[in-house]
This record gives sequence, structure tokens and C-alpha cells, in this order.
Amino acid sequence: MAYRNTVISYGSVSKFFHWGIFLLVSVMLIVGFTMENISNESFQNTVYQAHKLTGLLILILMLFRSVWTLSNPKPKMPDKTSRLEVFIVYSVHFLFYILLIAMPISGWIMSCAEGYYPSFFGFFSLALPIAKNKALAKLFANIHEIIAWSIVSLATLHIFAALKHHYMDKD
Repeated sequence: MAYRNTVISYGSVSKFFHWGIFLLVSVMLIVGFTMENISNESFQNTVYQAHKLTGLLILILMLFRSVWTLSNPKPKMPDKTSRLEVFIVYSVHFLFYILLIAMPISGWIMSCAEGYYPSFFGFFSLALPIAKNKALAKLFANIHEIIAWSIVSLATLHIFAALKHHYMDKD
């Protein structure tokens, strides 16, 4: 399998980014929607830190993925793909990139505005130059949640479209 994309198929690096980020984001969404319900405070703090660090990892991976995507050809779509479908595909992919970059940034801003900086196992903190600010933290908590639900919605659309093309259109 080729590392780089061709006009026929995605390369192994693109597939790694796709599936790796998919798995990380899936776990992060599940954890993100449930971590407030953890009763053990020590374990909850550990989960929050892991969530923050994983979010920053996703941000780094998405930045690398963006560069990789821009420097590789995109496989050609099937000839019978309508202009509307092409527009939807590019729009959904573009929105995924925007949301998957904005999501960790919004979480990072929220966390710093709350005064809880992501910490790399106690060795160093990843603080932004943001003063503690409850209103800003609340605003970015809301933005973070809206982005999360938007990602869930787009992922659902993406999965159904992939299943349609695989099973119904066989393309």
C-alpha cells in the first residue's frame, strides 16, 4: 500500500489519520458527555486531564492531517456522482476539519479560563495567556458542547453516506 494518495485511492497515511482521529474523537465524545458524572473526585480529575491532553493530541493530528491533505491528490469520485453530492462531500469534509480543529481549541480556552490548565503528567502546564474568567469559560463551554453535537451530527451523516455508497451504490 502506498503512503501517499493516488487518484484511485487514499494512501496509508491518510487512512491512519482518518481512522486514528475517528477513534480518538469517538472516545472523547463518549468521555466528554459522561465525565461530569464520575463520583470519585481523584479519578474524575485524572479523566479530565486525559481528556484535555487527548484533545490537544487531536489538534496536533488535525493540523498535520490538514497539511497532508493539502499536499496529496484526492481520489477521484465515481463518474455518476452528482454535482450536489460533490458539493455535500466537500462541505462535510471542510466542516469536519474546521470543527475538529475548533473543538480542542475551544476546550483549551475553556479550561484555561476556568484556571485548570492542561498538565502534561505534572511536568509542565499548557497554559494560554488567558486570565481566569468565569463568563469566558461558560461561553467556551457552550461553544465546546455545540461543536460536539455538530461533530456527532456530521459523523452520523458521513457514516450513513458511506454505508449508502458501499451497500447500495457499490461505488
